[in-house]
Amino acid sequence: MYKQYLKVQDCKTGKGLFSTVRIPADSSILEITGPVILDKDIDPKNIDNYLQVGPNTFIGPSGDIDDFINHHCNPNCKLHVVGNRAILFSLYVIPAGAELNIDYSTTSTDTTDEWTMECKCGYNQCRKIISGHHYLPDDLKEKYINNNMLPLYILRPNLYKKR
Repeated sequence: MYKQYLKVQDCKTGKGLFSTVRIPADSSILEITGPVILDKDIDPKNIDNYLQVGPNTFIGPSGDIDDFINHHCNPNCKLHVVGNRAILFSLYVIPAGAELNIDYSTTSTDTTDEWTMECKCGYNQCRKIISGHHYLPDDLKEKYINNNMLPLYILRPNLYKKR
């Protein structure tokens, strides 16, 4: 993995995670760490700091560099979610100096009543408001399915029961 080649630095949205080396396509970069918690235990004031990894399971802030992975509407990374673990993978070659980012909607089952975020990524096709995967345009959902970017609890929700 590439953790030793990553650094947190200033970006247009505050702080972001950047690579100091070229990362090949489809490479595992970093495991997302932090406490695994249920949705009922999330601090509502810090809801943006949790990563969904199951129907009602989340990974909380770790206090490490993985807390600085920002959203982008045209991401260069994806997450592989297996059980309560999430691994960051590159979608394509990422040049040295590039910020690493994901589309937060790829792991979220939230409705707009539960969670939204104003996007400031600056992409020319930015969606402006981010929420759960249900709100992704159909063509983007298809792209994400084809690139193996959606976890099983989103692709096959009938296999999972909320606790």
